[in-house]
Amino acid sequence: MKGMTGRADEAQEGDDAIVARVLAGDRNAYARLVVRHQDLLYRHALRMTRESDAAADLVQAAFVKAYAQLGRCREPQRFGAWAFRILANQAKDWLKSRRRQDVSLDANPLPATSDDDPTLDLERSELRALLDAALAELQPGLREAFVLKHVEGLAYEEMAALMNVSVPALKMRVHRARQMLQDALQEVR
Repeated sequence: MKGMTGRADEAQEGDDAIVARVLAGDRNAYARLVVRHQDLLYRHALRMTRESDAAADLVQAAFVKAYAQLGRCREPQRFGAWAFRILANQAKDWLKSRRRQDVSLDANPLPATSDDDPTLDLERSELRALLDAALAELQPGLREAFVLKHVEGLAYEEMAALMNVSVPALKMRVHRARQMLQDALQEVR
């Protein structure tokens, strides 16, 4: 019984308390921060890079950098947002270094969604490929805002906390991204 209470307390422990434990020398506590935040960071890195290996590498590098600079985290209760910023900056650097203009024909195909209508499945798959290609053409800041809003489903306030950008600026970025995607898709059709 005592062990279960300890686990419940650990699950409710805030990031600031865990950061304090890590800074006090409990290196094992850092793993809890990683487990707590790795899914969101990985999903974001994957949407930005469109490559699972690159996304995993970026997330790992972000957590290593966050650990090395943990003493510089000004708001430990917002460790997740701080780590997200580190990852987002690394993803933008990765995109700049790649400057990918090509669309791979070998991209992971989407699984069929309906046994009834393979034509509809093919159209959806083609539309997804077109959307992914158009998304890849967006500036990293616009792509990041669009992905957080429309893929991750975050509220503008959550996005602002993660990206350290004002809500009105994020709304403008999402609007511009949406407009650019619509324009790109209309050119194709």
